[in-house]
Order: sequence, then structure tokens, then C-alpha cells
Amino acid sequence: MRQPCPKSCPSAKEPFECYTIEHYSAGESYVIEPSELNHLVFVMQGSCVITSEESTRSIAEQGTFFFCYHCGHYELTMESDVEFVVARFARPGAACDIASLMQYSKSLPGFEYHFTSVPINEQLSNLLSLVKTFVNDGIPCAHMHSSMLEMLFVVFRFYYDVEVLANLFFNLFDHSVSFRTMVEGNRTKARNLNHLAELCGYDINTFNVVFRRHYPGYTPGVWMQIQRKDEVLADLTDTDAPIYYISKKFGFSSSSHLGEYCKKYLGDTPTKLRAKYRKK
Repeated sequence: MRQPCPKSCPSAKEPFECYTIEHYSAGESYVIEPSELNHLVFVMQGSCVITSEESTRSIAEQGTFFFCYHCGHYELTMESDVEFVVARFARPGAACDIASLMQYSKSLPGFEYHFTSVPINEQLSNLLSLVKTFVNDGIPCAHMHSSMLEMLFVVFRFYYDVEVLANLFFNLFDHSVSFRTMVEGNRTKARNLNHLAELCGYDINTFNVVFRRHYPGYTPGVWMQIQRKDEVLADLTDTDAPIYYISKKFGFSSSSHLGEYCKKYLGDTPTKLRAKYRKK
């Protein structure tokens, strides 16, 4: 018997970061446009030709994978019938991963990036097989996608050489480009502001400075408060959870603190909001 997340849970919604399985016939094209999400494309069957700003023509065959940076445009033309597992994500792995790869690339004299596909090793193949099972079984849970994406980067860290990863993810090293994507992709995972800064790879003081540059007019704390108002309203209107439980869940110091927040950002007290929306 399946036990899906309740409707009030953010993970019950369509996941922002996720895996998908794609099938294309020989001669068809798959275009990856600039967006908020990076793509890792794993070629499970067949082969394709990749054309982008980084590569005029690169071939990815069965048993390999490649990285598509979220600011780039990539066109994949199928040489045969193809099956892809595609991982879409805003920020890779733990907070320290990109920083360590950046330092590694800087320490190498003459390091130059080149677009390439990378072999899928045994450990990665095992993980992708499990992902395919879950996706094909129709598990619609963002918890699953999130945990499997985290596991993907654990596999990278322990089973792939650092020089391979430094080249693969080179385009992520510019924090000024990917900062907003990292912040918005990690907001729902963050327990508090310090945790959000950690997830994005910054100490809290540097994070505050960079945040104000990318989100003029907001402090990080106020921005986080505004972003979670839909989640607070969903818990008030879609569940029977006590007000004090909701206040604790979202990190408010008390029910009164939640009440002040609701008046400011949602226009009324928690009790009146619950009654109003249920009446509608």
C-alpha cells in the first residue's frame, strides 16, 4: 500500500530537482535550453551527437554521461534509438564539493576546460538502475528525487577522480552566475538562514553580502520569510494541524510569532485564514 506525502507537504508537489527517463528515436533531437536547472545526461542505450557553444560536435555513446550547464544551449541529435536518464539539479552535492574542485583546478598550471562525456562506472550504474526502478514505478515524491541526487554526488566524490570532476563541472565554478539558482534550489531544504548559507557553500557573513547584491532591497531573512508564505498557508488550510505545531514546523518562536507573520504576509491571523479559506 502506498503512503504518499500529505498535500500540505512541499515534497508532495512536483519536484523542482528530479530525475526523468527520456526515449528518442534515431534522427530525433532533444534540445536543452537555458533554465534554472543544470542537467546531467546519462546515455543508457544508443548514442547521440551533442552540439553547443562548448562543442561543435561531440559524440556520447551508451555507457557514458555528460554535463549541460544551466546557462547553455545544447542540441542532442540521436544517431540511434536512445534512452537517457536525466538528472536535473540546481546545485551539486555538499556545500564543499564545488569549492574543493575550484581550488583543484586553480592549483593546476595550464588547466583548460573541454566538453567531454565520461564513462559510467559500476557504482554509478548500480545507482542509475535503482533510480530507473523508482521512476518507472511512478514514485512522485520529491524526497526520493532529492535523496537520490545527493547520493549521485556521493558516488562522484568517492568513485571518480578529482581531475575528471573538475573538468566536468568547470562551468559551475563561477558563483556570481549560479548564486540565485543555488539559493532558490536549496531554500526548501534549509532549516534556517545559516543552513541555507552552508548549503550554498558560503559562510554566513559572505552569504549576506553576496545575497544583497543579487536580491537588492531584501535581507536574506526577510526573503526567506516571504518565500515560505505559500507553504504556511497550505498547512493552515489543507491540514488540521494545531497552530502551535505549524509555528514549530516553520521555525517560529511561538504561535504569537506565527500570528504576526500571517498578519504581515498573508493579511490575517492563522485562525481566521483557516476559517476563511475553508469557507471558500
